Amino acid sequence: MNLLFNQNNDINAITKELKKSLLSFTNRLQSIIHDAKFVDLVQQELQLPLVANERCGLWYIPPNKRTDTCYFKSTDGHTNVWSFSLRRLNLHLLPIISANKGIIVVDSTRRGKPMPDALLKTIPIWCAVINTVVFGESPTGSWLRTPLIVPRSEHNAIEKLIPGFVKNVKCLNVFDQNHKLDKPLVPRFFYPGCASEELGDDVFNICCVSVSKQVPIHKTISTRGDDGTVVGFDYVQGSADDHELWVPKPLPKFNADVFWQVIDKLVDSSSGYIPSWRGDEELVDIILEQVKSDSSTGLALQAVGKTGIHFGSLSQDIAFNELPFDTIILHDDVKVVNKDDKSSKKVHQFSIPNNKKGSNMLRSLLPDIISKIDLQSPILILCGTGKDLSVGVVLILLCLNFDLDWNKVNKAPPVTKTLVKQHLGKLSNLYKVNPQRSTLQSINSYLFAQNINTDNS
Repeated sequence: MNLLFNQNNDINAITKELKKSLLSFTNRLQSIIHDAKFVDLVQQELQLPLVANERCGLWYIPPNKRTDTCYFKSTDGHTNVWSFSLRRLNLHLLPIISANKGIIVVDSTRRGKPMPDALLKTIPIWCAVINTVVFGESPTGSWLRTPLIVPRSEHNAIEKLIPGFVKNVKCLNVFDQNHKLDKPLVPRFFYPGCASEELGDDVFNICCVSVSKQVPIHKTISTRGDDGTVVGFDYVQGSADDHELWVPKPLPKFNADVFWQVIDKLVDSSSGYIPSWRGDEELVDIILEQVKSDSSTGLALQAVGKTGIHFGSLSQDIAFNELPFDTIILHDDVKVVNKDDKSSKKVHQFSIPNNKKGSNMLRSLLPDIISKIDLQSPILILCGTGKDLSVGVVLILLCLNFDLDWNKVNKAPPVTKTLVKQHLGKLSNLYKVNPQRSTLQSINSYLFAQNINTDNS
């Protein structure tokens, strides 16, 4: 019997089922497609490179249209906990900004407000700190610029924190020739229905674009497809946010990049939207079929300068001979197949989930992991994202075996939190790494234990 017409159901059960229907997989993907078209319109108007704010922003820009990605967290902009993250410096954006007169940063947020705090406050804080580091104090008194929807009292409270943020950044000594600017960074703010804002020629325009229209509740909308036909669906504001919570269970590895890989199979080629008769189950079947036909290895790796250390991500099973050299795998959902027992190459796998639980597990496993690494030969460290657990192990190797120029040393320098932050800052200049706080706590615990052992020896 249809749950909605079961007379024994109370109003709470009916409301829950209605909400589940409105938030269906199909409606979420339709909403993402709708909002991605807004990004296209903004980019055509502003003519600046598109940068996706991870992770939500990735869903609204096809990989071939992304100039790069960034990681500005909304939590760094939440009221009364404003922060400038030393783990997420985003300095890789400065050369792009300098070469293109600015950038468009794309993100979204769920219902309740027109823009996420990442765009409203985290990026304005970032711009103010960078400007102060590069140019010193603002000739007008403050580099901080927030939109009118941020209360003046909050703006003033953030402004008082900027000098402290600047001091912390300068301690890292991470700014170099690639980070020079000849004009200050000025954030601009855009969202569906907002008033237009002029871009300045005498500044670098950091255009913060929230793609979803603000709605008081998930509502049915009608829009025009690419061919002019009317398309109707239940719109979900900030549909892509926290995709792990809404992606169907048969698609555990479905993410933004997979979405863009298969989108042509999901939508009608004329309208550009998913046909109204195509439901969740059929979408899942289509995606599964496409994913099965993907023959890529799911391996991505990066070098840490000339140290011989490499790190990266592994998203699926891999053949032994596809691993280039000695490898440490920190993953509980992949396997190494076709192992060659006669090979001198060593591959060690530690079954660690790639989440906060895994970050905490790392602490007890680190002595065993580090003991398996011989820096006399190239080493590859892999985890599910290539940004968290593997980066934690890389930081340990750098702190204990290299100076800040990544030259090998015979004696490990005294380990401090500042030293860890300096190595992480340099690494984040090269790659978009983002170890969780719990991962950093695990590696600090291991490193400080090494300090104690050294002092006692």
